[in-house]
Amino acid sequence: MVDLTVEIAGLRFKNPIMNAACPISRDGKAIEKLAEGGAGGLVTKTISTTAAKVPRPHMAVINRACIDLIIPQPTDEGVTTRISRVRGAVYGFLNAELWSDLPPEKWFNEEIPYARKIADKYGVPLIVSIGYKADELRVLGPKAVKAGAHAIEFSTHYLGYDYRPVIEAAKALREAVDVPIFPKLSPHIFGLKELVKELEKVPVDGIVAINTLGPTLHIDIETGKPLMGGPLGHGWLSGPCIKPLGLAIVAEIARVTKLPIIGVGGISSPEDVIEYIMVGASAVQVCTQVIIEGPQVFKRLVEGVAKWLKEHGYSSLEDIRGKALKYLPSEGAWFEAKPPVIDESKCISCGYCVQVCNYGALRMVKKNGKRVPVIDPSKCYGCGTCTSICPTRAIHFPEEYWKIK
Repeated sequence: MVDLTVEIAGLRFKNPIMNAACPISRDGKAIEKLAEGGAGGLVTKTISTTAAKVPRPHMAVINRACIDLIIPQPTDEGVTTRISRVRGAVYGFLNAELWSDLPPEKWFNEEIPYARKIADKYGVPLIVSIGYKADELRVLGPKAVKAGAHAIEFSTHYLGYDYRPVIEAAKALREAVDVPIFPKLSPHIFGLKELVKELEKVPVDGIVAINTLGPTLHIDIETGKPLMGGPLGHGWLSGPCIKPLGLAIVAEIARVTKLPIIGVGGISSPEDVIEYIMVGASAVQVCTQVIIEGPQVFKRLVEGVAKWLKEHGYSSLEDIRGKALKYLPSEGAWFEAKPPVIDESKCISCGYCVQVCNYGALRMVKKNGKRVPVIDPSKCYGCGTCTSICPTRAIHFPEEYWKIK
């Protein structure tokens, strides 16, 4: 039996997958649907001292969810390439949403009390998101707690690049409430390590990372118009394309603190959740995939994570939390052009490794009735692209290449 429960700052989550503060948690009724879908914890949309004036349009899928698939076709002469355009691949998403467009009084009098009843019904914590400046948090924090918040997440999205206003906001909120508090960090803040150490002193009870990335721009080339209706057509980027950035920041935080981390950014599959846990996250939040797929995504992710853990011989998330950190040496892994190795028993003759080799070091040959890749070590630059695209990990770098101290 796989145990997916998580405890963070005394709060018990029935699974590590909660929603992020965004349009999917815009009011109490919307939050109820997230609970019904299986979220392990509930997070409100960010509340500020005034209702946001949201521009229209304010949400959009990148490239109309189209992507060009590269399909290599191995032949006796080599590999030929076919491009196939498919629809439904949401790898990026823009928003110009700002914070909640509901007045804070409506949240405190109606939406949070309703959401708290839902949270109690499903046995999950309710985290109220508020923002942004220190003086605003002093006012909003106690009201959120009184209305039913188990904990408070405070957004730092509009506090600029300097981390000092984040510390001021954290101190103000810490003085105002006695429930757990979690800063949600934006990826553009400078001095991350110093910020984390200062947050420990406040103290905060955990860190949420990351918020959306931007500003960004997307143009409809048929009309010449931006997809976002905000100033300058700018929006903030989320979705699978920002996952590597989210992972890098979570890992950097995990290397310098023992505070619990809630990872956010680009989660759409169970494997994404596993990846965040392996770089040190205790739990994760999901937004874009819920917008696209619906609240049922929580059940799919939870079941997928449990299945992966069971298949790999693990009984809980703690068995894998931080597992990848030992493979992240500050000086780099290795610098010699060592070629990867090929396990021919795993090869499915897809040809992707040959397709992406920029150095001409790989070719397909017939062997034992099937085509398999072979490497010319004199041409291989050791770049790793082939190992990252192989669907079965047949081509890979051996364990002894990795420096672990």
